[in-house]
Amino acid sequence: MEIERALEKIMGPDRVSSSEAVCQSYQYNADLGKDWVMKPDIVVLAETPEQVSEVIKAANQYKVPVATKGTMGGGGLGGNIRGGILLDLSLMEKIISIDVDNMKAVAEAGCSFFKFAQELFKNGLMLPTPMYLSGPSVAASVVTPGIGLGRTRYGLNVELVEGLEVVLPSGEITRVGSMAYADTDFGPFFRYITGPDLVGLFTKSNGAFGIITKVAYRCLRLPKHWGFHAYYWPLEKLEDVTKTLMQTTSIEVFDIALNDKYRWDWEGPLPFDMPEDNHFDVMLIVNADNEQELKGKEQAVHDICSTNGGTYLPGLAEHFYRDWPTVLFCTFPPVPPETPNIMTTTLGKRSYHYILDQLMFPTSRLTDVYTKTLELYKKYKLAQLPKHPVLDAQILKQQTMAVQCWVNIDEGSPEWVERFEKTRDDFRQWYGERGGLFQTRFPPLVPEYAWTSQLGAFNLLKSIKQTLDPNDILSPGTFELGSRK
Repeated sequence: MEIERALEKIMGPDRVSSSEAVCQSYQYNADLGKDWVMKPDIVVLAETPEQVSEVIKAANQYKVPVATKGTMGGGGLGGNIRGGILLDLSLMEKIISIDVDNMKAVAEAGCSFFKFAQELFKNGLMLPTPMYLSGPSVAASVVTPGIGLGRTRYGLNVELVEGLEVVLPSGEITRVGSMAYADTDFGPFFRYITGPDLVGLFTKSNGAFGIITKVAYRCLRLPKHWGFHAYYWPLEKLEDVTKTLMQTTSIEVFDIALNDKYRWDWEGPLPFDMPEDNHFDVMLIVNADNEQELKGKEQAVHDICSTNGGTYLPGLAEHFYRDWPTVLFCTFPPVPPETPNIMTTTLGKRSYHYILDQLMFPTSRLTDVYTKTLELYKKYKLAQLPKHPVLDAQILKQQTMAVQCWVNIDEGSPEWVERFEKTRDDFRQWYGERGGLFQTRFPPLVPEYAWTSQLGAFNLLKSIKQTLDPNDILSPGTFELGSRK
């Protein structure tokens, strides 16, 4: 009650609540499921960096942990693993500036990435746009970075982050990267200012080093011409698929996606016939400022795919890319309401969608990874499910790929849950030994192999903690990097 009164003095009584109903409304997460409860003791709605700063100072004074959330309810991934204060930043939703000439933009932490991207589109600019619709905020996209369209040419969307405003664990407000000069005549124009690159300390950190309140992006020009293409290969030609992915990544292809044939079982009837010998689909986007440039890029893509044995599949890329409403530049008509897709199709009341981790590994090792997954699906009989597990891959620059393997199982069946967990654990052992990376971080649910890859970060935090006031709350985010023994 004492800290609640202190918070009410900072925020006003309408922005602070310990009500059971309010706290319960924040305790579940759509992605983590009903068994993972993250219930706060107090919810605070902040609207300015100064308010965030004062909340952190009060939390330090009363020794109460703080976690952040960018969107209401189940739309975001933040939450209170240990109780305490949940700092909801969804009111910090303003777009601060869009500098069309210098192709820069700044937004507050709680601004929806969807909203941010739409305003950029209107101004002839764009960012690689995550496919996660309106929920996650620009700050969430920094601390748990999304992979958006444009990933093949530009990588993770955090690779275009140039500056941050951050409230540190002490409550101090600081600016790093280009945001250090946000109030000057030139404004935030370059990430790599004099001194070390501190932007990288906060990206993909899950909030462990501070609470991001503003994000500055380097934007991209929105090209006028777009081409969407798809090619397919049979199962025994996976090595040729790998060659295709690596060669198309090395040229100026905007986006590449890879799926196996099981992906389309989730969508119901397709608006075209799928060839019987199709097992792997590669879908590509190329863009250009004029038609001549576009034709040249399309010819380069066709030459690579056909030389490696790919067969052109008209209609698939158009169908695949039109599903995502964040893609304003896509000229295809909206998906009709009656068209089933992966977001709406279910297999029954107790059927749940699982992902066998979210992986990052060298594109050159695709055959090894995919072959191992098929081996384990057969070993633990997941291949016998009504819907076969799916390969869903995004091809990134630096000859790297990000992969999700979907599967739907009946959570009410202990047998199927056990089979799923054995498949997952067996794969983790094999994958972790080879140095694979884990794409999305949900500590403490991160698998063991992902922890071992983060030893450098742990050691860094140890040394940083030695220089901080031990009375400070060292982890305003959802976990403490240095606490795991």
